[in-house]
Order: sequence, then C-alpha cells, then structure tokens
Amino acid sequence: MGALDLRVIIAHNPVGEEDDPSTSDVLAQVELVESGLGELGIPCVRLVVDPDRTLEVFRGLTRGVIFNLIESPPGRPWIHTDSTAVLELAGLPYTGSSPAAHALTTDKIATRALLASEGVAVAPGGRLDLDRPDVLDRVPPPWIIKPAFEDASIGLEGDPVCATREAALARGAGLARRFPDHPVLVERFLPGREFNISLLANGKWVEVLPVAEMVYEGFPEGMSRVLGYDAKWDESSFAYIHTVRCFPEEDPVLGKIREMALAAWRLCGLGGYARVDFRLDEDGVPHVLEVNTNPCLAANAGFMAAAGKAGLSQGDVVRRILEAARS
Repeated sequence: MGALDLRVIIAHNPVGEEDDPSTSDVLAQVELVESGLGELGIPCVRLVVDPDRTLEVFRGLTRGVIFNLIESPPGRPWIHTDSTAVLELAGLPYTGSSPAAHALTTDKIATRALLASEGVAVAPGGRLDLDRPDVLDRVPPPWIIKPAFEDASIGLEGDPVCATREAALARGAGLARRFPDHPVLVERFLPGREFNISLLANGKWVEVLPVAEMVYEGFPEGMSRVLGYDAKWDESSFAYIHTVRCFPEEDPVLGKIREMALAAWRLCGLGGYARVDFRLDEDGVPHVLEVNTNPCLAANAGFMAAAGKAGLSQGDVVRRILEAARS
C-alpha cells in the first residue's frame, strides 16, 4: 500500500502523572516515531485514545495510516487487542500485528502450546493450579512464576525465581490475588544465556536484526539473573545498572535462534515488527520465553538498539513499519 503518501496518525494510550513507567514509556515511543517521520518528511499528528472509547475515537477517521502505539496498562492486558480489533473492523490501515496475533501472544500459555505443537522448544512449564499444583511435580526446580497475560515484566518484581515448592506456591498465590482474572504460569528457570531477537518487515519478507544478548554483570551469589521489573524500569536499582545489552560474536547457537524466531513470526502471524525472547538451558539448547507483538520503539529499548546495530536509522525503521501497515 502507498502508506508513505498519507498522513500518519500516531495513536497511543493515555498517560497520567502517577502511571507506572511501563505505561508512561509510550511517550518515548511517540517521540521516536515523530522523529522518524520528520526524517522522512511525512506529516503526522498525535491521537490519545481512551481504551474505553476506542470505537468512538476511530469512527470518524476516513484517511491516514494509524501508527498503532496503543498499549495495555497493568491489570488490563487485552486493551491493545481490543483497540486493534476496532481498527480492523473500521477498515483503517494500521501498523504492527493483527488482533489475532495480539490475542494469541498476550496469552503466554496459549503461545507456548502453539509453538511446542509445531516443534519450537519452549521452557518446560505450564499453568499453576493452586488447588492441584501438579505442574510442580512434572517440572523440576528452580521455577520462575509469572502472570500469564502481562508484559513489560509486570509481576516479575522482586525475585520471581523459586527454589522450593513452598516459595512457588506462595508467590503463585500472591500473583493470583493481584491479578485475579489471570492464570499463573510456572516455567523451569533456564540457567543459560539470554537473547532478544528483533524482527522487522522488509517488503514481502522479514529481516532478523542483529541478535542481542542480555548479560547480568556482577550479580552476587543468590541474586537471580532475570530481566525482571527492576532491571527494566528502576534506573537506580542494581539490576538495572548491571543488566547490559551486547551484540555477541557469531556462533552456531545464534543461527538456530534466528530460525526459531522466524518460525515464531510465521506461526503466531506477526506483522510489521516483533521481538522473540530466548534462553538457553544447561546444555546450550535455546528455548522461546516470550513472543512480543509491537515491541517498545523507545530510543533506548532493545528493538532500536538492534536496528541501530544493523545500520538502520529511526526513519528507516518507521518507513518499513509503515510500508507493512495492514489495510
């Protein structure tokens, strides 16, 4: 489609002064997209979309491409799916993945099941039923416990890794109280290296951007090497300061990870841009941890770091996302 010939409407969720940083960072994404559009000479406007008034907001739009930065606030994980569905039903062209892809990948348990059924390795685990926690008998410890529908490391505050059954059940019960409408996911905590794979549409194809590795520098004994909430959002924390992104030298495992990331793109029906997170087990075998539609486009986030490593400017990234916009 001729996306570059049209005005771009940058749609994003509202942000309040008291909002969690995982919500307010959407403004940094808006700024990056505006900068990229400026680089391309494409006019744009911002549009703040109240999640409860999405249909009303979009009903009157008749022209322009929606650069879809609408994200779900903590505790309401389906907002971005609902908003994208409204765009789809309204027949408006929009960037990123479809409502079906958002709905699938928001549900980590469903995503795991799909990938595993197609031969893509995922970390051993499953739903934690607090009344019958059989999964703890099937999956060896240590375990990482998380809400199945949240992203941005919401629910991974503190240390989410549990070495004992008692600790796992206690953490699971706490998440069930905090997120009463979410299932709780338990996975075996894999001890190996951790990688993020960013994918960007390139015409009819998709490009795997340079593989990023998350390195946990100087973590003391007993401190779990996890990209949890503090490591992502608390700039004053030890975890944030000592969790470092690097781009490793090529080795055979990176080729396997690229293949698995492309399989996840295809199986999950991703579009425009995405990120797939991996971790290696003690034998160096990669497993998918999460599949992320419409990942963060802030200048300091992993996607743009990988794009920069590939020699792509902000304008290059924005142009390719727009060219892949759904119509």
